[in-house]
Amino acid sequence: MNKDIAIWGVITSVSLVLLLLILNAEGFFDGNDEIIEQVLESSADELHPLAKDCLNHDTLEMHIHPKITIVINGSEIEIPGNIGISTAQCNGEQNMHVTHTHGNDGTIHVEMNEPGDVPLEVFFDVWGKHFNETGILDERVDAYHKIEMYVDGVKVNDFETHLLEDKQQILIEFGPIQGE
Repeated sequence: MNKDIAIWGVITSVSLVLLLLILNAEGFFDGNDEIIEQVLESSADELHPLAKDCLNHDTLEMHIHPKITIVINGSEIEIPGNIGISTAQCNGEQNMHVTHTHGNDGTIHVEMNEPGDVPLEVFFDVWGKHFNETGILDERVDAYHKIEMYVDGVKVNDFETHLLEDKQQILIEFGPIQGE
């Protein structure tokens, strides 16, 4: 009986030491909780290259302002201000992403050092939110729900590949399929 207790005591002690070593190796005891880096997350397998670009206002050749409205199940979703400004990736003198917001009115500032095409997916990659034909934010298309996108009142199907232009009015609606 005493031999069994001693064996289980050794097994328990060794297991506890191994657990502490693993936790230490994973940094559990570092206490360095001060820096939390914002990671850009979206549904894309890989971020669009423009979502990784950082810039400032000094050498801009392109500055346009499309406006986006997102409606989910009949309720308009607020797009926060300061998306893409002073992030972990873009800070200091180069403190803005190519697509960013200043206010929460849905205006997307699209700025580049030289003129070029910027698809809508860049904004969603910078924001870290899902958007494509399969859904938006946390909502997904299924047998009972659909997603539709309108640009200046015209229904389009290019979703994340849609190229942003100045003064465009982009409406993205997610909700139940009518008649369901």
